[in-house]
Amino acid sequence: MEQKIKISCIIPTCDRPKFLEEAVRSILAQTFLPYEIIVVNNGESEIMLPDDFKNKIVMHNFISHVGASRARNFGANVAKGDYLAFLDDDDLWNKKYLENVAESIERGARCVISRLDCLENNKISAYKNAHGKLSIDNLLFFNPGVTGSNIVIAKDIFLQVGGFDSNLTTSEDKSLILEVLKNNIKVEILPENQAILRIHPEPRLSSPDKLYKGISRFTKKYFHLMNKRQLCENYLKIYRYKYEAGDKKSFLFFALFYFFVKILNIFKFKNKVNL
Repeated sequence: MEQKIKISCIIPTCDRPKFLEEAVRSILAQTFLPYEIIVVNNGESEIMLPDDFKNKIVMHNFISHVGASRARNFGANVAKGDYLAFLDDDDLWNKKYLENVAESIERGARCVISRLDCLENNKISAYKNAHGKLSIDNLLFFNPGVTGSNIVIAKDIFLQVGGFDSNLTTSEDKSLILEVLKNNIKVEILPENQAILRIHPEPRLSSPDKLYKGISRFTKKYFHLMNKRQLCENYLKIYRYKYEAGDKKSFLFFALFYFFVKILNIFKFKNKVNL
């Protein structure tokens, strides 16, 4: 019997075969199986997957170290499903993740974001939940719980908004959902549906060097939408991560924007009191 809801799962991967195997197994264990599983390899090493994965995934070798955004976009373009579910190679899904998403799609959802928990030292704990927090204003200065592993979106909507911005080394997940909201497309939040972010010592997108570059480009892209407080909050993060990446002179700029943010928060509090 042909599936009514066709979800393509897309996993970008870069030289993390053990994590990749566990990510794929978390998809194969779903109570609602996807239409297809697409793995986009943008690492240097050839991927050797277990024999029981044969005929269950479609493998594409892409340009080495081109970045997760371009790898995801490639997977989206070759996907045959009507919906795209993204999972990073070092993350996992609860076994009912796709079943809950499919029920949301049946209710008419075109973009779905689930709760994000984290796995560290074999213990799962709460991390971020976008429920009640997702808005353009919030996305402009913090991430309420959006990542490359808890977004499911209709393929036509994904293509309409331009996919993941490959110019952003980080914050590309926030940017994608910002563009969805700017196009007046409703996003349904599933606060009880669990995607799992794995905390580990291996290289991640979230190194200080990549973070300050990503937030700098994000701020430049959405500068025209940001108010003074949002700008200050973003520059505060930029100089904090630049300092953590080794640029010690950035501490002066960090202190300056920290002061600005404090002043703006005081004025905001006074205005609330006066109201």
